[in-house]
Amino acid sequence: MSRPRFTNALTATTVGTYALVVLGATTAALESSTTVATLHHLLAVAVGAALAFVVWRVWHATASRQVRASVAVAGLLYPLQAGVGAATYAGVPLASTHLLLAMVIFASLLVALIGHLDTDQRADSIERPGRSDSGAEADSTSTPPRDGIVATVRAYLALTKPRLMWLLCLLALGGMGLAAATGARLDGTTVAATLGGGILAVGASGTFNHLYERDRDKRMGRTDDRPLVSGRVTPRGAACFGLGLAAASIAVMLAFVNPLAAGLTVAAILYYSVVYTVLLKPNTTWSIAIGGGSGALPAVIGWAAVTGGIGIPALLLAAVVVFWTPSHFYNLGIAHRDDYGAASYPMVPVVHGVAPARRRIGYALGATLLTAAGLGAVAGLGIVYAAAVVVGAAVFLVSIVWQYREPTYSATMRSFHASNAFLGLLLVAILVETVLV
Repeated sequence: MSRPRFTNALTATTVGTYALVVLGATTAALESSTTVATLHHLLAVAVGAALAFVVWRVWHATASRQVRASVAVAGLLYPLQAGVGAATYAGVPLASTHLLLAMVIFASLLVALIGHLDTDQRADSIERPGRSDSGAEADSTSTPPRDGIVATVRAYLALTKPRLMWLLCLLALGGMGLAAATGARLDGTTVAATLGGGILAVGASGTFNHLYERDRDKRMGRTDDRPLVSGRVTPRGAACFGLGLAAASIAVMLAFVNPLAAGLTVAAILYYSVVYTVLLKPNTTWSIAIGGGSGALPAVIGWAAVTGGIGIPALLLAAVVVFWTPSHFYNLGIAHRDDYGAASYPMVPVVHGVAPARRRIGYALGATLLTAAGLGAVAGLGIVYAAAVVVGAAVFLVSIVWQYREPTYSATMRSFHASNAFLGLLLVAILVETVLV
């Protein structure tokens, strides 16, 4: 078969199927808009035709047993799913079955796509840049002046990992927005204090991470100019700074939010600083998969800040982030595989190779997308959310496919940034639907 043509067809069919999943999950949008329902039906016809083409191509050309089996499952289930959808539209209460079948079809097509891409002989390779390029993604900003108060302030600011703050704050806002959609009241003080306390907590966690990893950071090109490595900040100064930020964060949460939010904030700091940084990252290839819980907690903290409790929508949003984390950070692990190896971090790309890491990126993305669809269904989100998630998913998935066609540092980092864009779009859409609309 013509690999590029088949790859494009399979990718488009997978994306189209996911669009049907999300539209089916956002039932409120379908019920409130004849136009959206018509779009859903037309898309179902188009996806059915694309799937028929994929089935025909895979059975009339060379393909692995896994790819054939996965495509066969999708091809057999699609007519059944369409029939259940027609019955649902006619008033038979089969909406959950209709959505579940769509999710299984999407998962089957994604497995087929990953299996197809895995047969490329370049799947376990990456063209690495020179030293000057690989340092472009360092956590710190461009090298500041070494003397003076401004330089010292910038060095301490770099310890807090400020690039992480915007996404984690947006995640906390997403949790608050989901809580507001249930009727909980938002007030300016709670929102400001939650975000302020969260920023302080992120800063504390980042500082403790820099402090513990300073010896390994010396061996990595992307981190060898961090403040503790270069001597711009002393270990004692960093420790005092991190403890001060943590104490301030907890104080803000206790004074202006509530005890549950404060307790979850403490848990988030300990999770990242101790569980992830000390226990997981230096010792296991599962560090990213398990460590994603620390980055997911702001969603639960945001909900708890508004309601004083913990709700299923917040837990689902947190689950989205847990599954998203490997699909995000394994790209960085591939791009900087040599660095992580030099620092003796057992990252998946270092221990198992690039191909298994790319495979896990694809599977993690699938889990992320299915959980995002489930969040839309449980939270009653509508067409804005559906459109944002589908667009973000399409861009992210295409960037992963492109890594196989162009296994370079640049292509891998595009996937890294596409993953950020996906999560950012999802969170903004939640805020639009729950707070602005």
